[in-house]
Amino acid sequence: SVLAAMRLDRMRGDYVVQEVLYIPSPKILKRLSFGYSGLLADLYWTRVVQYFGGKHHVKAMEYKLLAPLLDITTELDPHLRVAYQFGSVFLAQTPPEGAGEPDKAVALVERGIRANPGNWKLYYNLGFIHYSERHDYAAAADAFERGSHVPGAHPSLKVLAAAMSQGAGNVATARFLWTKIYETTEDKTIQANAIKRLRALQVDEDVVNLESVVRAYREASGHLPRNWVELQAAGWRG
Repeated sequence: SVLAAMRLDRMRGDYVVQEVLYIPSPKILKRLSFGYSGLLADLYWTRVVQYFGGKHHVKAMEYKLLAPLLDITTELDPHLRVAYQFGSVFLAQTPPEGAGEPDKAVALVERGIRANPGNWKLYYNLGFIHYSERHDYAAAADAFERGSHVPGAHPSLKVLAAAMSQGAGNVATARFLWTKIYETTEDKTIQANAIKRLRALQVDEDVVNLESVVRAYREASGHLPRNWVELQAAGWRG
């Protein structure tokens, strides 16, 4: 384990991370860990974070090694739940925010659920990916509903399951989902992303309201407003 750690510490950049992948399979690597597979999984998870962070910092459009490194990490330790929770988010989001591989993210979380069926947060992650990245609202509803039956699950899962079934595409549902994402994670990057999405939703809503006021003003006056004062007089309070 010490030798493995020393070798990993010498690694820098994509070329060296690729050396890790020359090991034929995670199963063989697990045998070579001599019973310290949990420790090796922690080391690989550290490398996942470093790899993703380095790519994200330079706004990379490809994260080719992310999925293989996550496979190795979770094969070494199927109960390393943080790898499923955050690794799936890294995989799912569109570049440069992530790898743009939502299907692989779904497969990763489903594998995590099979290994950790009592963790409701994994179902939450699964529903979130189906909703925000795959736009499969039926699958999102199913994931949230499955998770709501896990003992100790957050009550919002039941509400989200219903929202996905009844009006998944509306702004109120999106705002509720991103608010819950912000409230249920301690990861600063994910929180920042949630805030960005919430602000974007507010902008979208403001634009729709503004267009409505402009149309009403034009219909009433016969011309477009010349400035903000006229819009405010017509009812715009942006």
